[in-house]
Amino acid sequence: MSSVENKLNRIINTFNNVDKVVAYKDIKNLSAKYNKNISVQNVLFQIAKKVGDIDTAINALRKILLVEKNNTSYLSQLYKLLLGKGLFDQALEIIGIILEIDNKNYDALRDKSYIFFLKNDYINAKKFIDKIINFKDDDYFGYNIKGLIHLKNNNFYEAKNHFEQAIKINSKYIDSYNNLGVCLLELEKLNEAYKVFKDAHDIDSDNVKTLMNLGNVLSLQDNILEAIKIYNKALALDANNQEILSNIAICYCREGKDKEAKIYYDKAIKINPNDYKLKYAYCTLQLKLNKFFTSWKLFDSRLLIEKNKIKLNNFEFVKNNLFDNLKVDPKKKLLILREQGIGEEILFSSIYQDIIDNYKDIKIEADKRLIPIFTRSFQNNNFVEDGFYSKNSKISEFDNVVYAGSMIRFFRKRKTDFTNKNYLSARNDIIDEYKKRLSSYKEKLKVGISWKSIINIYGSLKSLSIKDFEPLFTSDRLIINLQYGNVDNDKEYLSSQNKYLKIFNDLDLFNDIESCMGLLKNLDLFITVSNSTAHFAGALGIPTILICPKKSSTYFYWNTSSGSSIWYKNIKVLGIENSVTKTIMQINNIVDKNNEFNFSN
Repeated sequence: MSSVENKLNRIINTFNNVDKVVAYKDIKNLSAKYNKNISVQNVLFQIAKKVGDIDTAINALRKILLVEKNNTSYLSQLYKLLLGKGLFDQALEIIGIILEIDNKNYDALRDKSYIFFLKNDYINAKKFIDKIINFKDDDYFGYNIKGLIHLKNNNFYEAKNHFEQAIKINSKYIDSYNNLGVCLLELEKLNEAYKVFKDAHDIDSDNVKTLMNLGNVLSLQDNILEAIKIYNKALALDANNQEILSNIAICYCREGKDKEAKIYYDKAIKINPNDYKLKYAYCTLQLKLNKFFTSWKLFDSRLLIEKNKIKLNNFEFVKNNLFDNLKVDPKKKLLILREQGIGEEILFSSIYQDIIDNYKDIKIEADKRLIPIFTRSFQNNNFVEDGFYSKNSKISEFDNVVYAGSMIRFFRKRKTDFTNKNYLSARNDIIDEYKKRLSSYKEKLKVGISWKSIINIYGSLKSLSIKDFEPLFTSDRLIINLQYGNVDNDKEYLSSQNKYLKIFNDLDLFNDIESCMGLLKNLDLFITVSNSTAHFAGALGIPTILICPKKSSTYFYWNTSSGSSIWYKNIKVLGIENSVTKTIMQINNIVDKNNEFNFSN
């Protein structure tokens, strides 16, 4: 046995049985003397890795690979160390070498996919994970990665199946529980998500990610105080976790507790000034408190929330007009862009008359269904279809390009600026048509209802069931359907209960907005959850009772505390405090006591 081998054996023995510090010092000294000896570098790599000196371990592997360039075992160990240090590009480079040697290397393909996932490159992540035809029976990590990729691509049921398979293989792998719970939230299955997060909590009650997820689902369920309690437990384990601080602040915003919200808002923003979701939540609280100066300073943060930003036209061009940079010269050429979602487009159109009166050279992009409505209502021909300018080079014709909501700060500086006059007008011929079609019901109170909103998880949170509305069906009322989408099952259920819902089968409530508005103008009262039809009713001046099932889904324009909206004086806002049944009975009492409805505030 050579002297080098003897020295290595003594070092290994010392490390395993005597003194790790001494052994580590000895192997580093030996490595300096035998820089190119593979055996020495291998022992150095093994010991450095065990003591947590990853940089030394990486350098030792690189020296070994100068000699054994195609050793996939050493290459694999190297990229995993690089991955652990977050050196993604270097890890990908090593994986590339492995795949040149073996283009079907299972671990390399899987981990290359994972690295692309961590780099937010979901296209390449999917490309490489799909090259693995069948996962190994025991590879829970592979199933978890594929689930994550499906989750990011909004393939929620496929993601759910992969996370469940990962859990079946390894029932203690907590990441898959958390990922499955997040997937269930996207599928609007809040109770199931809560159960999965509880299962993860049973495995490790001090896992910060699990505690955060439990807090998130409790917050969505409006169990705000319990959510804050769970978040605080997570905060005790990770005191400077910005996401936890942010979530607590958002909870207090939903509770309307300005003092507490500000404490956590300030802490979270100090750590991450670019938490736009938090800024927007805090902004909406300030709006509800009528603190407009603070509100409008933060209002553009809505555009910078990642999931919103990717939907916006020419955001890179418009971003220069955000926040304090927004200065619009009334004499310059101005393009107003529509906001995402027709409901808020209607809301923000409440300032269009102000814009038209104050800016002389303007164009306003709008949903094509709204162009004739806006043209008629504002008696102005400057409305064009969404994208007419913003999706091509014509946008360069304008001095300023601004999203509609960003202009509010110029015209709504105090509560008295919200005049709330009816600013949309329906076509008289359509109003008369529905008046004629309803003429046989002259003796009945005409009540329109809408019970669903159809936008991801918040649609579910804002929605009710047709069964909730059953008590409203009395003999002296004609209940008229204003719910867009398929309502066949709802109609069938009502028929089974001997309840009659008036449905105009030839009316497309989603696309034929003109007819929808004409029908709304024939109502004595409209009862609805928060959806786009509620905004049309508000803009038309229709007496409306709006039900907000959950605080977590209540937007800044509905104030359940005051029971009103500064944006629409004809809308009475009811939050569900105890139960849906009690709220519907409250509505019944309001309807019974009023022949003419006036909810002006």
